[in-house]
Amino acid sequence: MRAVRFVASRFEELVAGTFLVLMSLATFINVILRYFFDSPIEWAEEFSRYAFIWLVFMGAVLATKQKKHIVIDTMLLVLHGRARAAMVLLADLISLAVMLVLVYFGWILMTYATQPTATMKIPQYLVYMVVPLSAALIIVHSLDDIRQSLLSLVRGGERP
Repeated sequence: MRAVRFVASRFEELVAGTFLVLMSLATFINVILRYFFDSPIEWAEEFSRYAFIWLVFMGAVLATKQKKHIVIDTMLLVLHGRARAAMVLLADLISLAVMLVLVYFGWILMTYATQPTATMKIPQYLVYMVVPLSAALIIVHSLDDIRQSLLSLVRGGERP
C-alpha cells in the first residue's frame, strides 16, 4: 500500500523523469552508433521527439503542482487582503477554463490520430494522449488551488 501511495503522489515526477532518462539514453546511444559505427537507430530521433513532448507536458503539470509556473505578479504586489485573494482566484479560474478547453480539444485530437508514426509504427494517439492527460492532471491541481483561494478569500486574504 505504501508503494501505491508513493507512486500516486509522485506520478508526474515518475513519468517526466522516465521520459527524460529514456530520451537522453536514446539520443546518446544513437549519437555513439551513428558516429562510431555509422549505423544509427532508425527510430531514435522520432522516439526522442515524442519523449520530449511528453516531458514538456508533464513538466507543465509539475510546475502547476509545485506552483512554479511563471507568474506576472505586478497586481499581486499592489493588492492585499481580499482583493489579492480575489485576483488569485480569478487567475485560478481562468487556468481551469483553459485546461478544460485543452482536455476537450486534446481528446478530439487524440481520437482522430489513428495513423501509425513514421518509423516506430505506434498509433499517433499514444503521442497525443499527453495533451488531455496533462490538462486533466492540471485541472486536479487547479481545483486544489481554487479551494485554497476560496478559503483565503473567506479568511480575509490569508493563505491557508
